[in-house]
Amino acid sequence: MLYDEPVRFFGGTRIAPKRRWMIPAIAAGGVCVVLAILLLVVYPRVGASKVRDKVTAKLGTKLGREIRIGDVDVSLGHAVIRNLEIRGPNDGELPLVHVDRIDVNFDALASLVGSIKVGDAIVDGVTVSVRRNADGRDNISDVIERVRAPKQGGGESSGSTPTSIKLVHARLLANDIQAGATMVINDGEATWKPGELLAQASKITATTIGAPRAGAARVTVRKVDGQPPSIAVEGGEISLWETFSLTGIGGNVTADPAHPGQYTLEFAGGYGGVPGNLWTAKGALDPTAKVGSVDLVAAKFQLDRLAPILARTPVVDYNSTSVDTKIRLDLDHDSLKFAGELHLHGLNVGHPMIADKEVHDLDLSAKVAGVFDRAAGRLALEQGDFVARDLPFSVTGFIAKPRTTPDTIVQPDPTKPAGKQVETVAQRGPGGIQLLDLRLVIPPIDCQRVLAAIPSEMAPYLAGYKLRGMFDADINLDIDWADLDATKLGGHVGLKHCKVVDEPADSPKRLKEEFEHYVEVEKGKWHSFIVGPTNEDFVPFDQISPYLVKSIMSTEDSAFYYHKGFITTEFRTALVNDLKAGRFRYGASSITMQMVKNVLLYREKTLARKLQELFLTWHVENTLTKDRILEIYFNVIEYGPDLYGIGPAAKHFFGKPAKDLNPVEAAFFSTILPSPKERYKQYCAGTLTKWTDDKIRRILNIMLKRDRLTQQEYDQAMATPLVFVKNGDETEEQCLKRVKQAIKNARSTNPLKK
Repeated sequence: MLYDEPVRFFGGTRIAPKRRWMIPAIAAGGVCVVLAILLLVVYPRVGASKVRDKVTAKLGTKLGREIRIGDVDVSLGHAVIRNLEIRGPNDGELPLVHVDRIDVNFDALASLVGSIKVGDAIVDGVTVSVRRNADGRDNISDVIERVRAPKQGGGESSGSTPTSIKLVHARLLANDIQAGATMVINDGEATWKPGELLAQASKITATTIGAPRAGAARVTVRKVDGQPPSIAVEGGEISLWETFSLTGIGGNVTADPAHPGQYTLEFAGGYGGVPGNLWTAKGALDPTAKVGSVDLVAAKFQLDRLAPILARTPVVDYNSTSVDTKIRLDLDHDSLKFAGELHLHGLNVGHPMIADKEVHDLDLSAKVAGVFDRAAGRLALEQGDFVARDLPFSVTGFIAKPRTTPDTIVQPDPTKPAGKQVETVAQRGPGGIQLLDLRLVIPPIDCQRVLAAIPSEMAPYLAGYKLRGMFDADINLDIDWADLDATKLGGHVGLKHCKVVDEPADSPKRLKEEFEHYVEVEKGKWHSFIVGPTNEDFVPFDQISPYLVKSIMSTEDSAFYYHKGFITTEFRTALVNDLKAGRFRYGASSITMQMVKNVLLYREKTLARKLQELFLTWHVENTLTKDRILEIYFNVIEYGPDLYGIGPAAKHFFGKPAKDLNPVEAAFFSTILPSPKERYKQYCAGTLTKWTDDKIRRILNIMLKRDRLTQQEYDQAMATPLVFVKNGDETEEQCLKRVKQAIKNARSTNPLKK
C-alpha cells in the first residue's frame, strides 16, 4: 500500500493522514447535535418556564392578583402564551381578564446570552369583566391604583417593553349591581407604539334599571404623548324612555387648547332612527375637577320630520306641529343641574283614553330648572312654569329613588308565632321610584279663561257655558311607596268662586223638570224613558224607602247632604288603594258624580269624561236640590239587565213599591250597584252568595253605628230573611242565559274595548 505522506504513529498505531480529519468532523457534528437539542428541546422548555415564572410573578406582584397561564410555547425569537387569566377575590364567576393568545417577538441572539429585547406583540381575544357588588365592593379599583402607582427601582428596562402592541377581538363586560347598570363592548381593537395609541370600540351598549339606555356603533380614542386624548363617537343612541330615543349621535371630544386639562364637546343627532340632525349639544368638560356643562338645542322644526316615529303614537296631523327646545346642563361631582325652555305649537292627538275625537291645537310653553342629586337618587324640579292654551300653571317638587333603601324589608309575620319575621319585597312606584312630592299651582285667573283652555273636543258638553269670577288651585301630593298609608293629598280648587252666567239648553238646568233619559242597553241599542210624573214607574223622592236612602248613603256617600259634590277625603283613600293595587281600580265618586255620569255623560272612562264630570258635578250641586239629585239617581240607575229605576226594580225583585222596602232589601240594592248585571245572577238562582249575605250584614251594622237604624230596627232586620219574588216565567238556566247575553252585548266602559 502506498502512502502520500510518511506514516505517523499514535499510541503505537499507524494512522493514515486522511482519517485524522474525521475526528474534528465528528466533534463538530456532536456540537451541532448538542446545539440542536439545546435550541429545539431545552431552549423552548427553559424559555417557557422563564416566561411563565416572569409573567406570573412580576405581573401578579404588580397587579396584586393571581395569574394563571394555560400553555406557553417558545421558539427562537417568538413566544406564545395561551389562556392567560387574571383573577381576584371579587371577580365572581368570570375572571377580571381572560386572554386567549399573546404572540411576542423578541431578539433571538440576545436571548441566548440572557438579555431580553422584546419586539412586536399581538394580543388576541381579550375579555375584561368588571363588576361592583351590591355592598359596593368592586374588582378593579385596587388594580387601577397599583397601575397608577410610581414604579419602584427605576422602572422596567427598555428592552422589556414591546416595540408595538396590537390588540384585537377585545370585549368588555361591566356589571354594577349596586347601581343596576351594565355595559358591554362587543368588539374592540387597539394599536400602541411608542408615543401613540389608537383604540376603537364597536357595538357598545349600556343599560340601567328604570333609566336611560345608551349605545354606540363605534367610539375611537387617539392619544399622542404630550397631548390630551381625542374621542370620536359614531352611531350613538340614548333611549330616554321606551318610546323615545336620541339616535344617530355623532361628534367629538377634543382638548381645549386655551384651557389645559379641559375638553370641548360637540355632538349632533336625531330622534328615533329618523335620518338627519335635529339637535346639537355643545359644551365643556374638566375630567380632573369632574365638572362640565352642555347646551342642548333643538332648533324649531316641523314634526312631520318625525313621521316614522309619530305613526306609532297618539300624535296625529303633525304636518303643522312645530317644536323647539333649549336646555343647559351643568355637571359636577355630586349633581346635574338643568335649566331651559320648550315651545310646542299646534299639537294634535288622538287616543280613545283621551277623548272619542281627535284633540287639536294643543300649545305648550315651559320654563324649567332643577337638579339631579346622584348620591340621593333625587330629581327635583325647582322651577316648572307652564302655559297650555293660554292657561298658566306651575309644577314643582321631586321624585327620588334612594340607593340606601333596601329592596326587601323584614317585618313581623302576623300568621306566625310571636318573634317570627317575614321578608317582603319593598314597594316601589313606576320606574323604581320610592318618593314623590309634587305641587300644582294655578294662579288666580278668570274662570272663563280656564274653561276656554279645555279643547272643545274634550268638552263638548261644556260648549255654550259662560262664567265669571276668579279661579285658582293649589294641590299637594306626597307619596312614599314604603308607607302608602301616609300618602298626603291636599290643597284646594277654587271652582266655588266661579258663577255660571249663561249655559246651553241641555245643561243640568233642564233636570229641574221632567226629562227624557236615554240608556244604551246594548252596543248600538238604545232605550229611553221619562224621568217624571208622566211615567208610571217614576218614584218621587218622598215615595222612596228611607232605608234605601240611608243604605246608599252608608255605602256610596255618607256625607252627601253636607258636601258640594266632591268627597275630598275619598280622593286620597281611592288614590292609596289604587297605589296599593298597582293600577287605577278604585274611584271616589259621590252620588252626585254618579248621577252626572249616568244622566249627562257617556260612561266611557276617558280623560274628557272626567273633566266634564267634575265641572258638571259642580254645576249640578249649584242648580238642583239634594233631594232632587237623589230622586233622579234612584230613578235612572241600573239594577239588572234592562232594569232601570227603583220603581221597576222593587217590584221585580220583591213585588212591592219602593216605599215599602225594608232595611234588608234596601241593603241588598246597595250591594248590587257596582255590577248590577253580574250580581243579578243571584236572582236567577233565588239565593244570595255568601259575599252578598255578609255585605248586607256589614251595611246594616254601619247603619246602626251611624244612627240610621235604631237598635230595634237592626235586630229585626238581622232576623229577617231576604226573599226574592219570582213569577216563574223563566227557569234558572233561561235567566242565567239572558244575563250572560246581556253582559256580552253591553258596551264596555273601557274605550279601548269598543
